[in-house]
Amino acid sequence: MTESIFVVFMVLIIIVIGFVVYSKFQETSIKEKQKLLRSMQLIEMGHRLSSWPELECSVAGVTEFVCLDTVKLMVLGDIINKTKGTKLYEYYFDLLKNSKITVTEIYPSNTLTKGKDYWVLYENPGMTKTIDPITVPVNLYNPLTKQYAFGVLELLIYE
Repeated sequence: MTESIFVVFMVLIIIVIGFVVYSKFQETSIKEKQKLLRSMQLIEMGHRLSSWPELECSVAGVTEFVCLDTVKLMVLGDIINKTKGTKLYEYYFDLLKNSKITVTEIYPSNTLTKGKDYWVLYENPGMTKTIDPITVPVNLYNPLTKQYAFGVLELLIYE
């Protein structure tokens, strides 16, 4: 009788150890899938932002591919960030959630002067930020000087 109880006890211990090992493997698999989904969400958001009509540069009604107007960037960034608590802010919050979106001019000049070659389009920090930001290359057009520049759109999503 004692021997049978000991065998049943050992089988239960082996089953519990197997279940614990299996759950650890599943946990790492779920975390990897969450990271992949977060990256896909960032890429989708970057693609959407680069073709927003509010930011597209257009000359005589013709829009250009992945081109952002610097004047529109400055104005829209100021409007979004200064109207917290209004319906307008809620509209953009529904689209962008907890994230930070910046556009930086890389070439021909990069002095990191806010409003000249560095713009914060949207900033609503959450608890923690993701490890890897997504950068999307964009063309920047200044309609005042009629000059083009090269820049990057950087996206950070907070959890």
